[in-house]
Amino acid sequence: MEDHRRARQDARGGPPELSPRVVRGASRADHGAGGARGPWRVTVADGSMLPSIQPGDWLLVDPTTKRWPRRGSVVVFREPESGLLAIKRVEARPGDWVRFGDGWLQMADDEAWLRGDATDEGLAAAGHGPAIDSRRYGPVPVSALVGRVWFRYGPSRQRVGRLPGPPSG
Repeated sequence: MEDHRRARQDARGGPPELSPRVVRGASRADHGAGGARGPWRVTVADGSMLPSIQPGDWLLVDPTTKRWPRRGSVVVFREPESGLLAIKRVEARPGDWVRFGDGWLQMADDEAWLRGDATDEGLAAAGHGPAIDSRRYGPVPVSALVGRVWFRYGPSRQRVGRLPGPPSG
C-alpha cells in the first residue's frame, strides 16, 4: 500500500489518520458487547470520498452501530479483501437490489453495498488509483461494520458540522 493511504496514530495521542480506503482501528467484536465507549475521532488521509469528505477532515464515528444505517450514511468498516478499516457511503442495504456487471444483485439480510463518493476521473486527477469499494469486492457483511460517521469537527471552522449527502449525478 502507498504510505498516503496508511493510517497512523498521532504520537501526542491525537486522532488516528483515517484513509477513506485504509484505516486503523478495532471492530465492535474487538471491544466485546458494550465495550465501545463514546465516539472515535479520526482524520481522513486520502480522497476517495471527495467532495463530501476531504483529506485532513476530522470526523467522529459512533462505534455502537450494530446494523447497516440508512442509505446515504457514511460508515467505517473492515474491507473484505484485506481486513483493513475503510470509510464509504451506504448505497444499498439488506434486501436492496444493485446493478452489478450485466445484471442485478440482491443484498442478503446482513449485507450492504458501499461506495466512495469520488469519481474514477477525480481520483485519477488527485493522483490516486481506481476506486476500491463494493464494485471491486462486492457486498459487505454487517459483521465488518465498525461504526457510522456522524459529524465533522475540523480542522477548519468552515467544514464543521454534519456530513453532506451523496453527490448528485
